[in-house]
Order: sequence, then structure tokens, then C-alpha cells
Amino acid sequence: MKQKTNYPLCSRWIALAFGLLSGFLPSCANLEAVREFAKTSAATADYQQIVTDYVGSPARQKLYQPARFASTLDEITRARTAQQARLEGAQTVLVQYMSALGDLAADDLPVVDAELEGLSGALTDAKFIGEGDRAISTETATAAGTIAKVLLRAAADHWRQRQIRTIVEQTDASLQTVVKGLQTIVLKDFSLSLDQDSVAVEKYFGKIKAAAGTLSDPDAVQPLARVVEVDHMARIRARRVKLQTYAQVLDQIGKGHAELRRNVGQLKGKALSQRMKLYAQDLRKLYKAFAELQS
Repeated sequence: MKQKTNYPLCSRWIALAFGLLSGFLPSCANLEAVREFAKTSAATADYQQIVTDYVGSPARQKLYQPARFASTLDEITRARTAQQARLEGAQTVLVQYMSALGDLAADDLPVVDAELEGLSGALTDAKFIGEGDRAISTETATAAGTIAKVLLRAAADHWRQRQIRTIVEQTDASLQTVVKGLQTIVLKDFSLSLDQDSVAVEKYFGKIKAAAGTLSDPDAVQPLARVVEVDHMARIRARRVKLQTYAQVLDQIGKGHAELRRNVGQLKGKALSQRMKLYAQDLRKLYKAFAELQS
């Protein structure tokens, strides 16, 4: 006589075993909107040309300033060159963090560059970022160094999507400090440097116009000089627009990340997803603005 198999009981055991097993498997949520925001942030924040323009400003002013100011301008160039590595370092940490956040949202391993370890120490030990009375204190640099350390740990420990809450909670305060610190130097120090560029150009060509006036000959100002003045002032205006655009990028990144921090327990929520998509959309518009300024 055949033994009767108890299929319902067998099925219950299989279901129970699967349920227990699934408890040990990492669940991968759909965080595409978070990934989109993070990766778009990384791409848009990766704009170090504004630092290069800032460092090169004194050299440009030498073209228009009297020779007696050359040594002073050279000294400013040296000071800004010393700042450049830390300024770009803070930007690099921000870019790599947002990129790694996007990796985690996609349940991928975070990818960080080998230079990050060196940047972590250099930023943490920084004394000032800025110039003279307009210096940004160690707070911004130290915050960037803190983010770098979290990133290095995330890469070393092979963090995945299940650690995204941890990384957002551990970095948000530092990220807000970095964003605000960079905004300050962009809108204050970098903008003031452009003001100095404008004054130098205006004075230089103003003297040429004044000289022509004394000769009672308006045509003494060569057409080429007028063209050069207009061209250089247009370049300064374009640089100013870049600064304002980059400040908006930093603002959007800070607000978007703060939104993640406030809703870190509801990352799969539909409302948060929609807001993250809006942040990403605004950042794409700013990225497009950068591209148009370059063309």
C-alpha cells in the first residue's frame, strides 16, 4: 500500500523555510529617484573651473595694473594657489559623496577614488580656506574631511543599499557645513575677486578714453581697444553668472540631502520620490546652464 504524501504540510514547511531564508537576504528597494538626485548632484557639482578662475584673477589684473602693483598681485597669486588644493578638495569630496550615495541607492558598491584618503587628512588638518579677513575657518575643511572618512569606511566595508540610512545620517550635518562654506566663498571671495577684475579693466580703458578726450579727438581711442574692453567685460559677466549658478547648485544639493535626512525612515515613500525628482530636474537645468555658458 502506497504511503500517502501530505502535500499541504510539505508546502507549509517549504513556505516557512523560504520565509526564514528571506529574512537573511537583503531586500533591494526601488530608490531610483534618490539615485537620480545623487548622481545629478555629483555631475553638476563637479565644476572646478570657478576655482581656477579665482586663482588666475591676479594674473589677469596684471595686464591692466601699473607695474608697481605686480609684486602685490604675485603675492596674492601665491596665496590663492596654496588655497587651491583645499578648495578643490572640498569640491571633490562633495562630488564623490553624492556619486557614492547614488551607488548605494542602486544597491551597488560605492566607488571612491584613491586620492580620497589623502584628501581626508589634508582637509582635516586645514587651517584656512579663503584669504585674509574673508577666510573660511577650518569648519568647512574639517566637515569635508569627515565626509571623506565616512566614504572610505563605506568603501572598505562594502556598504550597499541597506546602509543608505546610515550614511545619510552620519554625513548630513557635515554636508550642510560644506555646502554653506563653499557658497560663502563663491558668493563672497570669488565675487569680490571679479569686482577687482572689473575695476582694473574699467580703469585701464578709462585712462585711454581720458587721454583721447584731452586731444579733443574721440577717434583717438582705437576701435581695437574698444573691442577688447567689451570682450573682457563680457567674460567677467559670464564668470559672475557661473558663480551664481554654482551657488544655486550647492543650495539644491543641500536642500535635497536635508530632505533625505528628514525622511530617512521613508526613503521608499512616493511623496519623497517625487520631491527628489524635482531636485534632480532643477539640477539638470543648472547643468544645462553651465554647458551654455561654456559654448
